[in-house]
Amino acid sequence: MLRVDINLLFTIVNLLFLVFLMKKFLFKPVRKVLNERKAEIDATYQKAEETKLDAEKLKQQYESSMASIDAERQKTLNQARIDASHEYDEIIENANRKADKIIKDAGIQAEKEAAEKREKVQKEVAELVAEAAYRMASAQDSHENDQKLYDRFLQNEETKKG
Repeated sequence: MLRVDINLLFTIVNLLFLVFLMKKFLFKPVRKVLNERKAEIDATYQKAEETKLDAEKLKQQYESSMASIDAERQKTLNQARIDASHEYDEIIENANRKADKIIKDAGIQAEKEAAEKREKVQKEVAELVAEAAYRMASAQDSHENDQKLYDRFLQNEETKKG
């Protein structure tokens, strides 16, 4: 059974004193350390969350800049294709103009050469006709001379050509 005496009172006082000391020197510092650690952990989580949000913003900026770069690249390629097409058309047009000019100049040159050859042939024919007329006029025996003149004419022409 339980005795109630002064020892019990001292034991209760000692126990209360120990609880007070433990509360003051043990539980309060431990709670303070735990609260500080909890605050540090919360701050770390907050920083991690902010870093995550910043990373997402940077990712969105990167994706939008990549999309704009792709659009700009496509626009530049399209413009380059258009410019190249215009330059190609211009080169072809210039080449066609030059070819037409060369053909025209060649035609003019051919006409000049043909005219020169015609004049030369006409002069040769005129000389041959004059020579034949001169020989015919100077010939005494017309029939024999005609045959001889004709034969000489043919021989002269063959030697000129050959």
